[in-house]
Amino acid sequence: MAIVEDDALAVQALEYHLARFSQESGNTFTTAHFAEAARFLQDYQPRYDIVFMDIKMPGLDGMSAAEQLRKADPVTMLIFVTSMVQYAVQGYDVNAFDFIVKPVNPTAFDMKLRRAVRALKLAKGTELVLNIGGVTRVLPSSSIYYIEVLDHDLTYHTEQGVFSVRGKLSSLEQKLPAASFFRCSVSYLINLRYVTQFTGEQVCVAGEWLRVSRSKKRELATAVAAYLGQGG
Repeated sequence: MAIVEDDALAVQALEYHLARFSQESGNTFTTAHFAEAARFLQDYQPRYDIVFMDIKMPGLDGMSAAEQLRKADPVTMLIFVTSMVQYAVQGYDVNAFDFIVKPVNPTAFDMKLRRAVRALKLAKGTELVLNIGGVTRVLPSSSIYYIEVLDHDLTYHTEQGVFSVRGKLSSLEQKLPAASFFRCSVSYLINLRYVTQFTGEQVCVAGEWLRVSRSKKRELATAVAAYLGQGG
């Protein structure tokens, strides 16, 4: 996880609470600290499960940095750590998971981090074993953007690339986490983790617009809302 914070004392406090939570919960964390948001975003690679972001920082402020982060990485979990509570509500515009008020309250911190860890474990999902051209590939379900079916071929659109194998979409649907994957039409099974927007007719998944069946419009809205709230 990354801590983007210019105040050294605030960084120490956050690392202290992370270490305490780790010892009490059994979860282990590796942290990287960035004193400037611009430095954090420079040559950014999506390697962090959680990003703790201060809002009030010199130079590029946290909210502007979060907007840039979302262009490069729509998935990583973003938690604002700030004394500027009045601005934290803007975090919904950048799909922030939550916010923590400074100075950090241990009880509130533990509650929010437990929610975050649960959501991360759910998002990681399961693993699929695919035989692609005679090569066995283990594919985490969390890396799948969507799967489309044409005749008897399933095409996986993933972080690792695009792969096609023989199979049935209905059988695959039963293997994937129901809370994370949604059948938006006869042709597409989408990962709700990568949904950025949707209309009545289409849904945008990892930058690709896919068709939504007329009978699935309301179900899709319900599924997205449930997925976004599953950390509770």
